[in-house]
Amino acid sequence: MSSCLGIYVDKNLIKYAKLSKNKDTFKVEAFNVETFENLEDALKKVIVETNSYKVPISINISNELYNYFDVFSVLEKKDITKSLDIEFEMLCNEKGYDKSLLESRYLLMDNKEDYEKYKALYISANKKEIDEKINILSNYKLFSMTPVSTSITNLVEVNEHENIAILNIENETKITTVIDGQISRVDILSTGLGDIVEKINSLELSWKKAYDVFKNIIIYNHEVTSLDENENEYFDVVMPFIDKIAKEMKKTLNSFNENIDKVYITGMGATISNIDLYFQDYFKSIQCEVLKPFFIDPGSLKIPTKEYIEVNSAIALALDGLGFINKDLNFAPVSKFENIDLENIKISKEDIKETNWKEPFSIQEKLITRLIVVFVMAIIIFITFGGIIVSDSNKKIEVANKKLEESKNQINMIDSQISQIQSYTNTYSSIIDSVDSLSEATENTKNNRVIEKDSIPNLLTNIMFTIPQQVQIVSIENTEDKHIVIEAVSEKYEQLGYFVAAIKNNNLLVNVQSTSGTKSDSVVQITIEGDLP
Repeated sequence: MSSCLGIYVDKNLIKYAKLSKNKDTFKVEAFNVETFENLEDALKKVIVETNSYKVPISINISNELYNYFDVFSVLEKKDITKSLDIEFEMLCNEKGYDKSLLESRYLLMDNKEDYEKYKALYISANKKEIDEKINILSNYKLFSMTPVSTSITNLVEVNEHENIAILNIENETKITTVIDGQISRVDILSTGLGDIVEKINSLELSWKKAYDVFKNIIIYNHEVTSLDENENEYFDVVMPFIDKIAKEMKKTLNSFNENIDKVYITGMGATISNIDLYFQDYFKSIQCEVLKPFFIDPGSLKIPTKEYIEVNSAIALALDGLGFINKDLNFAPVSKFENIDLENIKISKEDIKETNWKEPFSIQEKLITRLIVVFVMAIIIFITFGGIIVSDSNKKIEVANKKLEESKNQINMIDSQISQIQSYTNTYSSIIDSVDSLSEATENTKNNRVIEKDSIPNLLTNIMFTIPQQVQIVSIENTEDKHIVIEAVSEKYEQLGYFVAAIKNNNLLVNVQSTSGTKSDSVVQITIEGDLP
């Protein structure tokens, strides 16, 4: 079972969702929405609360720019990249952007207006903001950084010939359009909920209160927006913005050449009750509905669906880490995990199918691969030579028995051939001595073995079931004979003490000794020594 923590950061708001995948089944293990003042403290708090120290993390990029270019489809990828960089550099010069401060990715799409060209969705983000998140998460398993506007499509199972628009109403409002099952464009509207949130915060002096306002609003349609004007004190503040968003979206969709079949509403604005009915009045011929993740069955939930909808952006990002990611849009560096987690080394058919063997291996992956190859080769050589030796010995014994039988018959029949029979007997004795020497050498090899062949694997297996969750193994070394040296780290002394006690009590090692521990920053490191029993 694999897991991923999706984190959506929007100004001073964090939405997170931890998802697990078991074959084709997805489960939301933890989720929440929190405000923050310090991004580093907030991210570390989320990781601690969800116990995601060793779990891949997917996070969004912020304040991204979207541009569109055409490029000839006959070009190779490196030439396409170079051509798009030139196009973007010209655009930066035109608009006064500093290209050196921006990091860019692009997505190629079919161009129905000119089949000899691709249409490129070119996405750029501030390098400083990207590096800030990378540095904060450098001690964790940062898997991906993608625009939530493209990852949001993970939540919908789109038919190949279906045209949809996903309206993500957050502090900023963005429309992701999917034509014939393919992302076509991302539009940023001039109206979002950020201005409302800041206004309410200035009155309430609470960002949490400002963000919670939307959950308490109930609307009905254009004619009857509210049955009780006093049911929410900020109703009259919020609704003009929602109305403006609906009008802007209608204008945007009307500018498309393709007809839109369905509009999905998500984000902070989707927590307003009946907002889909309100938008349906604007789009008479287009079905409007609130976006629910494809794997969630509302009928089987103990938690209100609205709670999941509020963290849709985080769920979409978590799905990136569970096989849904478009790698061309990943702004994160290639993941290189520094510690091998013995508990989580599990290989399944699904993992093999999903592995991209074209990507460069990390140091740990190379080490594991080499160990597996050496182990397999040793087994093959042992089986091959063992089989040859046993087969040859059996053949020789069979020949010897046959010749001995013939010799006995000849002795009974012809006394004159005694000398010849004696010669055969010497030959057979030599063969038997060779077989006995081989058996003796095999027995000596077994007796001279210092460590039983299964001792090290058994030790690792026992450690896997014994080690506390908050303790990490840095290294395990067989220094001499049966002597084992283990380096371990943890944030807590007592967890390391528990681990040492468990090794002694479970007789994993004998003559166990451990250092008192050295503390560096918030991590304690100890050395444990002992002998295999």
